[in-house]
Amino acid sequence: MAKKLIITLCILLYSLLAHAEYQPSFSFERYIKTISVHADGTNEVLEETLDKIETETGIKNGGQADLSYIKGMQTLQILDAYTIKPDGTKVKVKKENIRERDDPTSNGAVMFSDTKHKVIIYPEVSVGSKLYSKVKTTNFKSLFKNHFIFSEVTLPYFKYGYYEINFIVDKGITLNFDNKGFAGGFIKETNDQKIYKYTYSQDTVTTTEPGMVSLYDVSNHLMVSSFKDYAEYGQAYQKLSHPKAKPTAYIQGLADAIIAKSGGGDKRAEAKALYEWVVKNIRYVAVYIADGGVNPHFAESIVRNGYGDCKDHAVIYEALLAARGIKSSPALINSGEAFTLPKYPVLAPQNHVITYIPEFDLYVDATAQNVPFGYIPFTVRDKPTVLTALNKMGRTPSMKASENIVRTIVKFKIQTNGKIDGISTLAVSGPIESSYRENQVPNIGKDDAKVAADLLSQYGETGIGRLQFTKPNSFNERYEENGTFTLDPVANYPGPAAMTIPVGLTQGRIYTISKDKPLDTRKYPYSCFGRTYLDYYTLEFPKKTKITRLPSNVSYSNNGMSYKATYKKKDNVINVMREMILDDKNMFCEAKREEQKHAFFDVLQKDLRGQIFYE
Repeated sequence: MAKKLIITLCILLYSLLAHAEYQPSFSFERYIKTISVHADGTNEVLEETLDKIETETGIKNGGQADLSYIKGMQTLQILDAYTIKPDGTKVKVKKENIRERDDPTSNGAVMFSDTKHKVIIYPEVSVGSKLYSKVKTTNFKSLFKNHFIFSEVTLPYFKYGYYEINFIVDKGITLNFDNKGFAGGFIKETNDQKIYKYTYSQDTVTTTEPGMVSLYDVSNHLMVSSFKDYAEYGQAYQKLSHPKAKPTAYIQGLADAIIAKSGGGDKRAEAKALYEWVVKNIRYVAVYIADGGVNPHFAESIVRNGYGDCKDHAVIYEALLAARGIKSSPALINSGEAFTLPKYPVLAPQNHVITYIPEFDLYVDATAQNVPFGYIPFTVRDKPTVLTALNKMGRTPSMKASENIVRTIVKFKIQTNGKIDGISTLAVSGPIESSYRENQVPNIGKDDAKVAADLLSQYGETGIGRLQFTKPNSFNERYEENGTFTLDPVANYPGPAAMTIPVGLTQGRIYTISKDKPLDTRKYPYSCFGRTYLDYYTLEFPKKTKITRLPSNVSYSNNGMSYKATYKKKDNVINVMREMILDDKNMFCEAKREEQKHAFFDVLQKDLRGQIFYE
């Protein structure tokens, strides 16, 4: 079964956690892959796959195999395919049931490629059926000239019966192997070739976990690369990228005009102005033809077209910086949940290119349209980088609680009919600001009443209101959200009665965390980040209201998680302060930290259940 289909299925697995025992929808009964590698890195791959359908879900999700290939670099032949029914009957896949289609767009991004798909639609599939295919792929062009890379990461969600990978390698190319969990290795050599054989089996399965890091960080794997280290790998990318980033007269004129319009300033101010021009004028469109997945376009053509992918954004930004005498380097990085790199370079999990400016020790992601200069998106923080122009490795900064601060101030005024008028202000500082900007992009142009209703509904509240926020790409303004609202009654009025503290028209992060119950146990590390939330509430009751009891003050601090809450009354006004600090030093949290969350979570939930009693 095609790896791409298998990985797609993984995102469906979390829903199975609700069941007492997880059962995989299919299993890899037998798989044999033989790769013949030539001295120039080109190769042929012969794969024989036999998968077993284990459940009804497996029929739906595994009844076809989606096999992809890049037309400008590969050919793909389906040599044989059939279903073996539970009674042993073999049913061949007819020629008309092997369909070919173009590559769909990815996650809503504008993308064009020469990737094609051949889809095998298996006949008469039922629980217990086995699906066989024999496929030959010819890689007649390598991503990097005279180099070969290969990666196999096992999936803990499925059983592996017999899994075999063979390499027949021309002695004109040297391969480096990084193996975890596979048996085997070098077998023999002939006059012209070296032969390697690796096998794998897995009879236990686990489910995925919310927020878990990439399988590249934790799973068994077999990585094979002709690159001896990341310096050599970086040089190969630099050879493709650097010529495209040389500033032409056109680029020089553009850079000068951008700086003149921005009012000039020091070199950092120039880097900021150039960045803001790129993110506002070069839209994200990926065009992957042949080796376009790693080979960017020329800077001038990117500007004239007005679009490009991440590599292209890095190229045009590098060219504009160079035109103003500012040195920079492409930074190869993972945008996602991978926080480590394999021993030898194999492209994955690095799937993104950003920019590093040594003069300011600063990373910049020119594809991030709503991230202010000086920050980078959450998905590329605390990640190893290959700095291709500097011939060295780097690492992007993490997210610190002392830097990421969200302050929320809400003034509630309870009316005699129980409705609550409110005014809210939210101010964000630090790298976390970019996520707040990004979250509001879908709300631009949306009806105010709809925005307010949707936000209130997240906290079980109803009412009307209006939320105003800083335009996401207004980088020279501090990001704020300001709301005015009227809530429907959250408790009976007049009393005697009791009410919890409403959330109102805010982002309600402390409330949201109180609903995110930790898992009983974790098997895998997960992504995390440091941040501080400060909430200040004022609740003004009608003057004749008698307030008889307040929630108790709270103070908790352990394992880098702290929470404080204070409640004070003066006449008919109550002031509430809540402070939460999640001081995760890194964005890669070990599984054992999940157990440490339970005491913190219990304190938090108890406090948010606290009520104000009145009559």
